Amino acid sequence: MIKLGFNKDKIIVIPLGVDLSVFTRYDDKKRENLKKKFGISEDKIVIGSFQKDGVGWGEGLKPKFVKGAEIFCEVVKKLNQIYDIHVFLTGPARGFIKKKLNEYLISYNHIFLKNYLDIVDCYNVLDLYIITSRAEGGPKAILEGMATGVPIVTTRVGMAPQIIKNNINGFIAEIDNIEELFNYSDIILNNLELKKRFIENGLKVVQDYTWEKIAKLYYQKLYKKLLI
Repeated sequence: MIKLGFNKDKIIVIPLGVDLSVFTRYDDKKRENLKKKFGISEDKIVIGSFQKDGVGWGEGLKPKFVKGAEIFCEVVKKLNQIYDIHVFLTGPARGFIKKKLNEYLISYNHIFLKNYLDIVDCYNVLDLYIITSRAEGGPKAILEGMATGVPIVTTRVGMAPQIIKNNINGFIAEIDNIEELFNYSDIILNNLELKKRFIENGLKVVQDYTWEKIAKLYYQKLYKKLLI
């Protein structure tokens, strides 16, 4: 916006929030039962992608460039050469990724949620969430994933640099960098202590992004000025 000529003093950036009374991490037993419910084998490494990334509202066979769906597919393809990967998809228009996963012989399931809050169950079966976007306003998956105890590997988009500190509570890769996304994912999946640390630190960081705190920012930075 500054490059377009906007006065930087009039630009206010307020992050998304998350409802921590809804987005919570389940205990191990409940997580195991959810895997069975979704028909996912216990020995699978489950990687999530819950964003709409296809053009339009049909099958989504044409990917939206900004979402980096083809990057996601290449990353999981490389990971599947080392680990027994299962991809968990939600949302509409996921046809491109599903087609690629079929080509790569990678197992997956795809559900369209009638109630969005049911996505909490989906997060709780994941071992890792990978964001490969080229541009984002959020993405809210960063906060939702952290709140449900899922390690995050993301490109440098949206809120990511504000929330994620490399090698402390997640990893940030450069946009379009397949090797970096793959290497960071491999490090997490191959290091249980690091994964545990990311989860613990993520659960702490996300406390600063409750909707109660974000709502106060809206008042302090926006609406309070209107009352003066």
